[in-house]
Amino acid sequence: MSDSQRRRRPHSRPESDHGSSSSRRRSTRPHPNARRGRKRRRRGTGKKISKILIVLVVLVGFAVAGAGLGTVFGILQSTDMLNTSDVMPQSYTSIVYDDAGTEVDKLHGKENREYVNLDEIPLHMQHAVVAIEDERFYEHGGIDMRGIFRSLVENIKTMSFRQGASTITQQLIKNEVLTNEKSIVRKVKEQFLALNLEDTLEKQLGSKEAAKDYILELYLNTIALSHGLNGVEAASQYYFGKHVSDLTLAESACIASITNNPSLYAPDSQPENNKKRQTLVLDKMLELGYITQEEHDEALAEDVYANLVCTNQEESTGVANHNYFVEAMIDQLAEDLQEELGYTSAQAYKMIYNNGLEIHTTMNTEMQAILDETFTDDSMFPPSDGTLDVTYLISVADTSKPVSGPDDTSNQSHYERKTTVTSEDEVDAFVESVKDELLDDTHQLVLDKVTVSKSLQSAMVIMDQSNGQVKALVGGRGQKPGDSVFNRATQGLRQQGSAMKILASYAPAIDTGLLMPGSIIVDEPVTYGSWSPRNWQGRFFGPLTVREGIRDSMNVLAVKAFMMVGAETSFEYMKSMGLEHLVEEDKAATTALGGLTQGVSVMEMTGAYACIANGGTYYEPTYYTVVYDHDGNVLLDNREKEGTRVLKETTAYLLTDMMEDVITSGTGTAAQISGMTVAGKTGTTSDNVDLTFYGYTPYYTAGIWMGYDTSKEMTNVSGSAHLKIWKHVMSQIHANLPNKEFTRPDGIVTLSVCAASGAQPSSLCSQDYYGYSARSDLAAADFQRDDSVCTLHKSYTVCSETGKLAGPNCPNPISVVVAVKDGQILGKPSEVPEGKLDIDVSQECTSDHIVEPTTPEETTPGTDNEGTTTDPSTGTGDNNSTETTTPTNPVDDPNFGIQ
Repeated sequence: MSDSQRRRRPHSRPESDHGSSSSRRRSTRPHPNARRGRKRRRRGTGKKISKILIVLVVLVGFAVAGAGLGTVFGILQSTDMLNTSDVMPQSYTSIVYDDAGTEVDKLHGKENREYVNLDEIPLHMQHAVVAIEDERFYEHGGIDMRGIFRSLVENIKTMSFRQGASTITQQLIKNEVLTNEKSIVRKVKEQFLALNLEDTLEKQLGSKEAAKDYILELYLNTIALSHGLNGVEAASQYYFGKHVSDLTLAESACIASITNNPSLYAPDSQPENNKKRQTLVLDKMLELGYITQEEHDEALAEDVYANLVCTNQEESTGVANHNYFVEAMIDQLAEDLQEELGYTSAQAYKMIYNNGLEIHTTMNTEMQAILDETFTDDSMFPPSDGTLDVTYLISVADTSKPVSGPDDTSNQSHYERKTTVTSEDEVDAFVESVKDELLDDTHQLVLDKVTVSKSLQSAMVIMDQSNGQVKALVGGRGQKPGDSVFNRATQGLRQQGSAMKILASYAPAIDTGLLMPGSIIVDEPVTYGSWSPRNWQGRFFGPLTVREGIRDSMNVLAVKAFMMVGAETSFEYMKSMGLEHLVEEDKAATTALGGLTQGVSVMEMTGAYACIANGGTYYEPTYYTVVYDHDGNVLLDNREKEGTRVLKETTAYLLTDMMEDVITSGTGTAAQISGMTVAGKTGTTSDNVDLTFYGYTPYYTAGIWMGYDTSKEMTNVSGSAHLKIWKHVMSQIHANLPNKEFTRPDGIVTLSVCAASGAQPSSLCSQDYYGYSARSDLAAADFQRDDSVCTLHKSYTVCSETGKLAGPNCPNPISVVVAVKDGQILGKPSEVPEGKLDIDVSQECTSDHIVEPTTPEETTPGTDNEGTTTDPSTGTGDNNSTETTTPTNPVDDPNFGIQ
């Protein structure tokens, strides 16, 4: 939204052009008698003398009433003069916009106020308020002498100070500067300041007319109109669901009727009282010449009460005022106000809810709607186990500890208790048990909150990886149960399972040049301290490539890669990718498999994967682009935010390329999107407690978590249940987007290695009996590979019947090439394929082979019995011995295998 499209705001100080605008409005104002016109033409010395006389009369009047003239002068001496900005409203409704500039939410504290300029307020609304509140508003200079004498007489009769004869100017000052206290001191100050304000504004704006218009504009934007509404725009939207500019005469009179006593005259709760006062307002408008008899009668006949809407926009959702995204945005905005502008926490939230900010968020309304619809559809989720997860937050004050004042909370302690129960009665019993534990005569309850989750829960985040903007977010299943509730996407710290392997192990290992996709890591039993990691498949697979380890989520390979990198280096990489909830204790090998001390959030993990999707540049997840203050000045700006290079572009691409395999043929096939390239990594924790998946396309990155609020096993829940939800959401988001591949950066080459040793292949590697030969895979061009040639592949003569090393009695030995390390054949399948021998080079064949005698046939030397020419140097000799030739390894150049 351009600056010219943003809603108009009041000037903090009036400008001279108010005069011209007010002159245009003045021509439409009725003149019930000529007396008002004559009074406007009085200028100069006579005007100043009149004001002085008015002040003296007022002061003497109050002195006679009991204050004493000396007291009055004392009050005036202690009263500071006003700046015009002092009467500006101090509480406005903040407006929230989506990424297209469309208004999507409103934020307000106790006062719901939206500012509108006077030319946006219809004349009949202006006149209705003037008629009922201050009929001589356009004539007096800030105080109404006739009203003062009337109230003075009334106060003397009743020996009280109940009648005040406040003008609109006085009420504005009372609302914005002074208090509502009914006292002589406050009244004297109010009247004095009213005179001062009008005189000052008239000088600044060039005319009394402009000053009056400006005061009326301020008043109409500050007036209290019940239900925490302040100003006619907020009231118009609440009561009638329309802007104030669209109000009818009857509706304007209805709203103007509230001002005298909002709780007594609110049209929704007190329609009869409001109707009586509305009639009075219309009668007064007719008397003063603001409306005709016909308009009066039509307005009286209009049934405005049948048109009442009486709901805020944010209340129409029925459950919570704000969605999960908006609340997360508010929290980030409050943090930024504190960190960048030095606000305290209280000041930051007051600014957000009360200062009329214009907040442009990153939220995409269509994406958010897809998430909201999906997460409120129970058919998308597996059935829960019928239990209730209870979270009880309680704050307790120790009254035995002294405090310095009402804002000192140093004697307070905060507790969180969780449990799982099967009924609402057990919830109540649990809450009482916690209170019995924590409360006594000196430990008093300050605040508590119970949250009950009845179902399997989930949370999801969608980000634009190119800039870190959060496009949509949902923090739980079902209708959001209220405001400021637990947001599982941003506040839930959970174990992430195998999704951590990329961040903790492979990303730093590849970025530091230790490993490449084709590098070999042996999957075998290992022990670190007292911990021996095992694969989820329940067995070990021997030498595997990094690509295979990622695709099939191999645990041992990830742990070995982590140990190669080192805990300190791994920790620093993860921190730089936004995993801020990691602690020192997470510098451990278990982190490679997602075993974290306190866990990390879905938002943190999504941001980290977005870094990889964005070519290795990390952007902190952001919820807003720019925030304007009430006067249209930029308060905070994220539009030119720069990312931080964490990984090389080549590293990010290699990780992405391998994680594509996870989707096409690995553990994440259920997340495939038709017609769209996807990369990602699954995660499952022990006992199926947490299911996670973080995936991305060339357009967006999305993360999802599924589990219970209390860490317990998900029984009868498919390991791909969360993937189906991810696919459902992302398929809709990408429905109209053309497919494209991830951008391949410069510096990517193809590298050949021996599958068994990881070294450059020898001439024997390609002859591996079980096919465990040389393989080609992508690598960074600057990868400093080992120039050594494979020495594991060797040729062995084995018995053609037993597969063991050929003994002297073996009649038909054969030559095979296998890779052997520590006596074990690498790459040998657990089940030997049909047609293959079970090769065992650890022992010699000792079988007694029975050879059936045969009658020799005459053959031509150099041919077999079928006439095929044979090579005597490699054939079978008379003594049945076998000769084999072991090729000599070639002397390869350093660039061998790079294509």
